[in-house]
Amino acid sequence: MMTVKPPNILIYCCKNNTVFENVSKILASCVGKERYTVYQLDESEPWQRHCALVVIASHPMDISHKVTAQMKQYRRDGGKLLSMGGYFSSLLPLDCFREPPGPCLDDLCPIPSQLEVGQGIRKSFLLLPYNSLTDKTILTKALTELGIDGKTENSVQLQPLNVYCKNSATLDKYFTSLKATCSVADDGNLLYPREKLQSDCDVKILKGSINSEFFAEHKDEEFPNVFIQSKVVTSTQDLLWANSILRQNVSSVAILADVQVAGKGRGRNQWISPLGSMCLSFFYIPEQGTLLTKKLPFVQYITALATIKAIQDTNNKVPPLKIKWPNDIYTCDGRKIGGVLVNCSSNGRSTQLCIGIGINVNNDEPTISLAKLSGAHTSVPKLASNVCSSFIEEINLFNELGYEQFVERFCQNWLHQDKQVKVNVGNVNCNAIIKSIDTDGYLSVVNLATNKSISVQPDGNSFDMMENLIAVKSS
Repeated sequence: MMTVKPPNILIYCCKNNTVFENVSKILASCVGKERYTVYQLDESEPWQRHCALVVIASHPMDISHKVTAQMKQYRRDGGKLLSMGGYFSSLLPLDCFREPPGPCLDDLCPIPSQLEVGQGIRKSFLLLPYNSLTDKTILTKALTELGIDGKTENSVQLQPLNVYCKNSATLDKYFTSLKATCSVADDGNLLYPREKLQSDCDVKILKGSINSEFFAEHKDEEFPNVFIQSKVVTSTQDLLWANSILRQNVSSVAILADVQVAGKGRGRNQWISPLGSMCLSFFYIPEQGTLLTKKLPFVQYITALATIKAIQDTNNKVPPLKIKWPNDIYTCDGRKIGGVLVNCSSNGRSTQLCIGIGINVNNDEPTISLAKLSGAHTSVPKLASNVCSSFIEEINLFNELGYEQFVERFCQNWLHQDKQVKVNVGNVNCNAIIKSIDTDGYLSVVNLATNKSISVQPDGNSFDMMENLIAVKSS
């Protein structure tokens, strides 16, 4: 089963977080966030398949035998390496090296082993002198030699937040609450403070009326109370969850962005959000005492099912989509097209949910999209509207009919029914068959050796479909 993910650049630094942060910042100045995600290489995970480049940022003597073996296999499979400040004779034949005399592009240490990329030939290993790391020109050229696209000249700037409501009374009340935190620009619009957005500039909040594309066929009168749209934000999820002022005095608010420059995924995952994708987050307060508030782990499953339904309602030319446990949207042949992220806060008296959904809709890169699947354009605001409506419908069905009927429908729409997997979680290491979702929202599998059921919680664990492996997710 083929799985396509956005390309990763992995940094090997012997788990030195300070080195990782420093090298990440250096790479960020040369590599576009819209094309690549940067992670620290974890040798305990199967990292090789979705990796565009490995950056070695540690002393040669510190590399373990295990990592050496992994790197060798990675190169044999066509992988690309950039060594920052040290070269690894254990990875390549000694006669492949020449000592770089100084920090200029001609001093990059090329290795005869080459890969065909597009129309030309590019190197698969480069040694970059350590004192050239602060030279953006040299590093950018080195990355280009390795087939890594550089950062575009025009840096992406955060854009105004446009606020819409179905009626003017709600809009006026919302803006009154915002004025307590925001300053006022010369043109009378509100300015959201830069420190709240981790930005180098304040962001305007503009007062709209009704967004016709979002509200035109919107089925639910109450959800969301407020709809915010922007061309560019950091992360819709961070923006909404970390800034209580944006959800003050309302029971629900949704944010839709054309582009995210720091999109979030589950755990430490990043989500590439180019133009054409749907970057949606919404804030929702469920009614206390309902079934949902007693079974909060089901929220991500409900959202995933609602998203699949909304996609079909918006564009019926899209072939059937499936859910990959616990929170991803996939094509039937195993290509990721979207995902769900849930933040939750509950104090016993009130529960607050912030739900993020990212879908590749009309974007050409970095992976498959609804447009590629269907051959047709999909309205992103209309899809976002349908997702919100479908979410409320699914919540109501869950509360009215109970979790058993929901689980039955959910399992009809996931990729895993009766699939054999390897489970390596805690003290459990066995072959098992996936069966269902249990009453607590955990994945239910049956140990093939003992025929006993095992429950695997979604938080902290991941499912690698290529390896058929359920294991602890790295933090």
